[in-house]
Amino acid sequence: MISLKKINLWSDVLANVISKKFSTDSINELLQGVESMLDGSSGMITLYPYLGKPQTTHHRLLANEDPNWHISTYEDGAYLLDPFYRYALDNQAEGVFKLDDVAPEGFKESEYYSVFYEKSGFEDEVCIMLQLSDKSILSISVVKHSIHQSFNQDHLAFIENTFSLVKSIFTQWLQAYETAFDGSFEGHLEHALGAFGSSLLTPKECEILHYVLHGYSVKYIAEKLENSVETIKHHRKNIYLKLDVTSQSELFYLFIASLKALPKGSKEDPLSFI
Repeated sequence: MISLKKINLWSDVLANVISKKFSTDSINELLQGVESMLDGSSGMITLYPYLGKPQTTHHRLLANEDPNWHISTYEDGAYLLDPFYRYALDNQAEGVFKLDDVAPEGFKESEYYSVFYEKSGFEDEVCIMLQLSDKSILSISVVKHSIHQSFNQDHLAFIENTFSLVKSIFTQWLQAYETAFDGSFEGHLEHALGAFGSSLLTPKECEILHYVLHGYSVKYIAEKLENSVETIKHHRKNIYLKLDVTSQSELFYLFIASLKALPKGSKEDPLSFI
């Protein structure tokens, strides 16, 4: 059950954003209000302009959250593997989602999970995903660090019930928020993700590679491709040999390094440049 204190706090936050005419500072207060409503530890707002580079417009990081990874590396290409972003992009989905709602089977064994969750002590994450009229996506992310608690279902339901109001507020704010981005960035990196490994691997190996990068389990890949688990393991072994890596961890860092080395506008395998 939600306390009257929390309801009053949330009402005050929304009223304050409106009274400040949806200013950028008031959006930071809204982020803090979402954190408080969900009893979160830290939060972040990320705008994904259509075909543009993601922008972290607001963040409230803790001391153990490295901006080089959680912002810079994420914006430069790691976001392509973010299950929340992929779910919103691939399904045109919007709403309030927990990590378990969107993460692929086996995700918690992936290097992405290790880097962006485990090493920072993240226990769970909730994202409010908004689909905007210009085809951009906005994410309001709240993280829990405590291993002893999970997000309260009543609190999540309350946020879900005010989703339309939250979306309206962000729509009003974005009308005044000026964005400057390279319109070819998103298409450039999406193509790079699709081409990754193509100069060295067979089409079947490339397909398996992309499932592995996104954190899918061997069992899931086998079912998806109608192969045996042993067949997928054999292909994965060959992929690692051809790419000269020995683990999913090394594969993840190879992917990140290849994105950084890829010349703008290139249609080739990013691995060709490292």
